Amino acid sequence: MQTRQRLEPSLVITGSVVREDGTPPPAGVVIERVCHGRTIKETYADAHGGFSFYIGGKSDVLPDASDDASALQGTTLNISLPRSAVPLGSATGTSIELMGCELRAQFPGHRSSTVSLGGLQRTGQVDVGTIVIHPIAKVPGTTVSVTSMQAPGGARKALERAEKAIQRNSLDEADRHFQEAVAAYPGYAQAWFGLGLIRQHQNRISDARQAYGRALEADSHFVRPRIELARIAGHERRWEEVADITDRALALNPLDFPEGFFMNALANYHLERLEASERSARRAVRIDSAHRYPQAHLLLAFILRHRKDAAGEAEQLRSYLKYAPANADTAEQRSRLAHLESKGSIVAGNLPDRR
Repeated sequence: MQTRQRLEPSLVITGSVVREDGTPPPAGVVIERVCHGRTIKETYADAHGGFSFYIGGKSDVLPDASDDASALQGTTLNISLPRSAVPLGSATGTSIELMGCELRAQFPGHRSSTVSLGGLQRTGQVDVGTIVIHPIAKVPGTTVSVTSMQAPGGARKALERAEKAIQRNSLDEADRHFQEAVAAYPGYAQAWFGLGLIRQHQNRISDARQAYGRALEADSHFVRPRIELARIAGHERRWEEVADITDRALALNPLDFPEGFFMNALANYHLERLEASERSARRAVRIDSAHRYPQAHLLLAFILRHRKDAAGEAEQLRSYLKYAPANADTAEQRSRLAHLESKGSIVAGNLPDRR
């Protein structure tokens, strides 16, 4: 095992891995951090599936594997789209080392759900929840483009320079390096995706769409560009397009993108397709083991209010307030929950799990 020196203070990341039936994983599961298509092996899961590792401090880690929103207003609800899973630039109180990173488990013959690490705090301990491993043949869509493995050395080095520029918040420089990468290798879907993220962040929406389109031309199974195209369409309130894009993305990969299910649910809500909206919102809740998208609970509360299911609405409001205790609408939703509980037919905190 190789020791890598890092600067204090440190962030401790913990979590667990299970098989899709909920049982512990086989021995030898590796926990990997993937940043812009490059893989860093961090640690192994233990016999029960648990894991922990440090970022930002001094720790023993495995050697690297690579060698080289604004709110959307509806007539009856105000729920924000989830932020991009790959935030750009510096952020006060968050770890620059984690910008554009996600966590996954690796075991031969299996693939895993992923957890976005972007925006986590610099120090302390964070439990990222449960990562689920599945037999590999079940999911054709990928979170990282397979074209990255085919990229020539010059293109890979240009992408690495772009990553470092992003960490310095030098987005124009990163844009240039991503362009160098796709010039050297026009089929480099990961680099096209990076260009799209930067241009989306800079509100160059037409250019972002074009870059995401080129990423999909290079690798039609790469799901992340579809998720970002859906996010753009959502901010423009083009709900049919959001529903269509997320339907296609989630058909490719129904395991790794709770934000995709949430956006699909929100689109179907605005299109007055409440059954489809509820199905997608419940899927978002089920696979969001880290509770990164509590808005799905709030959307379910609105749907159940339409159906005059006061008990179900109260249950979802409790979950929303548990996972989003400091959101701008917390007081409003607490008031609504108190009103429901005051009717006497709902016992606070004592409802069955309706999922």
